[in-house]
Amino acid sequence: MLTKLIGNNTVKEVFITSSPFLLSLSNSQIPQEECRLSLEESDGFFCEYDQDWSRRKSLHCSQNEKNHVSNKRSSFFLDNWEPTIHCAFEQRLGISHGGKWACDIHKLQTNNSQIPLIYSFGSNGDFSFEEAVKDILPNSEIHTFDKNLYTCPNEICTFHQAILGNGKKKGSKSLKRIINELHHHKRRIDILKVDIEGSEFDLFDDLFDSTKSTAESTNLPSSQSMPYIHQIFVEIHLPWNSGDEESHRAHNFFELFRHNNYAIFHKEANLVDCRSVFEYAFIRLNPTFFIDSSSSKN
Repeated sequence: MLTKLIGNNTVKEVFITSSPFLLSLSNSQIPQEECRLSLEESDGFFCEYDQDWSRRKSLHCSQNEKNHVSNKRSSFFLDNWEPTIHCAFEQRLGISHGGKWACDIHKLQTNNSQIPLIYSFGSNGDFSFEEAVKDILPNSEIHTFDKNLYTCPNEICTFHQAILGNGKKKGSKSLKRIINELHHHKRRIDILKVDIEGSEFDLFDDLFDSTKSTAESTNLPSSQSMPYIHQIFVEIHLPWNSGDEESHRAHNFFELFRHNNYAIFHKEANLVDCRSVFEYAFIRLNPTFFIDSSSSKN
């Protein structure tokens, strides 16, 4: 643990082993020794009293058991997949259709270990999300992608024209290929925003499948073989007139996130087409968070 003086305040910098985050905890906040559990199980992102974190974990486990209820397409979003964790300082970035909800994004500004890296997939010429991020995180590096050609506002982001998906259909590029092309394979992606009109299924199927393949070939856990993406905001498209078989695909989509250590912290209907399109926000946590301590004691 490192201690340094900033102005009149003593700040403790706590680094959790193998954690991607370096948190700054002031004396007015919870002492590190009283929030060790949350620091460990959130990869250093949350610092809460152990008792509160245990309650949070219990609520997650309880809701998670109720999240796969029905395969009925007509009520899929009503019946299934509610948030299991909540953020104290959740805020909306951007306006209208381009706005997304982020979890405690201010913490990235006090994290001096790396420049915040943001990927925004699908813009349709709307850069309100990127502008909001830049306003809060002025030193962030933002890359925006769309199949059509647009121009980022000055000093806000870098634009890339690309079709996004699994890298196999219609000349699409996979997320893994984009990360490698930009030489970001050794960096943490703090936020990945995805709004690609239905191609999100192919994109994440490929990401998590390639992660599994890499893990098997290198004998590494999947959590170590995929890029560390901390928060993912994704618009999910499930055609209203599709059959119940599409519900199975959507369930598999959410199970992939859960299997790769992501918890839902936000859900909302897209009011333009609330029967077919929902917005979800996920946050990555340490695998130990997903172990139900109550069941392990039985």
